[in-house]
Amino acid sequence: MRDVVALALRVAASDVPVLIRGESGTGKELVARAIHLHSARKQRPFVSESCGAIPEPLLESALFGHVKGAFTGADRRRVGLFEAADGGTLLLDEIGEMSPAMQTKLLRVLQDGEVRAVGGERTRKVDVRVLAATHRDLDAMVRSGAFRQDLYYRLAVMTIAVPPLRARVEDIAPLVAHFVQKHAREREVRVDRAALALLQAFAWPGNVRQLENEVQRALVMAGDTIRPEHLSPAVLGEHGAAGGANVPVDELDLRGQTDALEQRLIRRALAEHGTQTSAAKALGVSRFGLQKMLKRLGITPS
Repeated sequence: MRDVVALALRVAASDVPVLIRGESGTGKELVARAIHLHSARKQRPFVSESCGAIPEPLLESALFGHVKGAFTGADRRRVGLFEAADGGTLLLDEIGEMSPAMQTKLLRVLQDGEVRAVGGERTRKVDVRVLAATHRDLDAMVRSGAFRQDLYYRLAVMTIAVPPLRARVEDIAPLVAHFVQKHAREREVRVDRAALALLQAFAWPGNVRQLENEVQRALVMAGDTIRPEHLSPAVLGEHGAAGGANVPVDELDLRGQTDALEQRLIRRALAEHGTQTSAAKALGVSRFGLQKMLKRLGITPS
């Protein structure tokens, strides 16, 4: 994730459009906000809208605004998000959900720097930096004709790929600490090693958003310490039956469950990093400490 942050800070210094890719829940909007807050536009508005959450007729009005009487129910003029973000940054989330017709209208705005409200005759010049985010494969959509190639090139002057949480295990501990502090402001709560190990080994298909929900749930169940029994069945189930141990481990055998989890993490680190030195660094232990763990757990490195 450090590479993502470094790239975000680098592109923040320029004013080019940026396409942020990543699975749902990985924190694409946080990356967009970081770009805005470290840019020359930081004193101006940051506006975000999901292109997949609003029907096309309403999306056009939301982005470009409408005049009074433009359609049934338009009883007053509405300022669009492009005008609201004038001088600042507009994040178009889930850009891959935008219809072909809306893609054409968006392209025109990006080319001309002008917006025209729905039902209006006049255009208005706007100065907006556009960031786009998506979990879709836009390259494949361009090839299939579902996404305009010229719009794609307009949006993807720079591309930032946000990796899924399962690919950045080192971020889980600080994220857990942040969410504990965020959702338990009036309490002193710690997370014990076994619970943290379970959280670090889970695949997190819902990414950071799912991890935050898990921490909130655990805080409801726990007192002053979050332990394995306070975690959800999804997190426990994945490792209770297949924690990486060579023999089945009793569900309530905490030491056995922890050993099984350590085995899984060590085998994964060795497989991904190749050497004991690199694996130890990824696991946050010394090479000597890793060797002791290998001996204790009966793991023979390949």
